[in-house]
Amino acid sequence: MSYQPPYTITPKKLQAEQCLFRNGTDTIFRTKLIGYLMRLSDFQKHTICESAKHNFGQDTQVWLFGSRVDDLAKGGDIDLYIEPQMQKPADLITAKLEFLRDLHKQKIDVVLHRADSAVELPIYRIAKQTGVLLQ
Repeated sequence: MSYQPPYTITPKKLQAEQCLFRNGTDTIFRTKLIGYLMRLSDFQKHTICESAKHNFGQDTQVWLFGSRVDDLAKGGDIDLYIEPQMQKPADLITAKLEFLRDLHKQKIDVVLHRADSAVELPIYRIAKQTGVLLQ
């Protein structure tokens, strides 16, 4: 018998409700997803979105996926799936390095998907289906 996660998130179920929670002195931004909450502070979300716009272009889309979408999980790095506005590989390399430099205090994994790419990796589909669109 194969392992089944305790929840399933499909694009049709991504009806999110933004909530603010107090956690000690921090205000935490969480989005309810089928009874699960995204673990990202207001500051982290804002910083990620602004840095993505600055480095990859204003029309860039960013999804949070992985363990940070599951409120039952502990710790974990921040997994981001990004569909950048820019498409030139050399520009993307520079933009990704700048983006990671902007967010250097966080443990972050970034998956980039160029719109003009002929390659469709499974991680692209999985990140969008199970992730939360931040921007």
